[in-house]
Order: sequence, then structure tokens, then C-alpha cells
Amino acid sequence: MKLYLHIIIILNFLCLNVIFSQEENSKFYITDLRGNISLEMEINNLQSNNGPLYIRILDENENPVIVGTSSVVNYSSKISFDSISPGKYAIQFFHDENENQKMDFSLIGIPKEKFGSSNDVKPVLGPPKFEKMLFNLTENKKVIMIPVN
Repeated sequence: MKLYLHIIIILNFLCLNVIFSQEENSKFYITDLRGNISLEMEINNLQSNNGPLYIRILDENENPVIVGTSSVVNYSSKISFDSISPGKYAIQFFHDENENQKMDFSLIGIPKEKFGSSNDVKPVLGPPKFEKMLFNLTENKKVIMIPVN
């Protein structure tokens, strides 16, 4: 249920913060007034090239800091975020293969689409624990992730 709530929040922020790109490597510039750290992400092992990948980065208080999308090319997606302040963050993503702008679930609540999070935290009887997704971002970093389902 918590993951479903996160997805709803993502969709609310997309109207204001999403930049659509058809390029293989999307780059998001937040603002010059924030930090000077860059975060490069690569998400591999996706099932198809259909539909966008929805990504959000949350601060340690579970507040969305960055929300964006990236296209999928060759079953992977690359995206970069600049101007991030140092701190603890968590990353969540899902691959919207059917392009309905939401994560689809089975009747018993199991996600039908590929999803994942930072530290490759696997869900156990519900969404992954947020505390396990947190990582320190103090310098430029590249993160490579794969879906957990």
C-alpha cells in the first residue's frame, strides 16, 4: 500500500517536474542554487523498450526531491541529475511498459511491472523498507540498478 501511495505522489509531481526526452541519456538540471553533486543512474535488465521509466529521488524524510522519466533503449535506461545537495537519499523506479502512467498491480497487490530501488532492496511481504534504500551522497556518484521483480 505504501508503494501505491508513492506512485500516486509521483504522478502528482510529474505534471510540474517531468522532462520528457527521446535521447538514450537524459540529463536533468535542478537549479544553480542547490548543491554541486551529480548523480548518474543506469537501470539495466528491463523486459522491453516500451514505455518510460519513472524515477524519483527522496530525501531521508521521504520527501520527493527529484521526479523524472527516462526512455528505455536496449532494455536499459540512463539518466543524470545535477545540482544535488549532499545528504542521504533513496531512489525508487518503475517501468511503465503499457504507458498508462501508473504502476499496475495484480488482484492480490503484486506489481505487474518491473520496479526497483537504491541498494537493490528487495520487498518482503510489502514495499521495500525505506531505511534500507538510503545511501549517502557526498560526491559525484554513478549508480547501476536492476529491477527486483
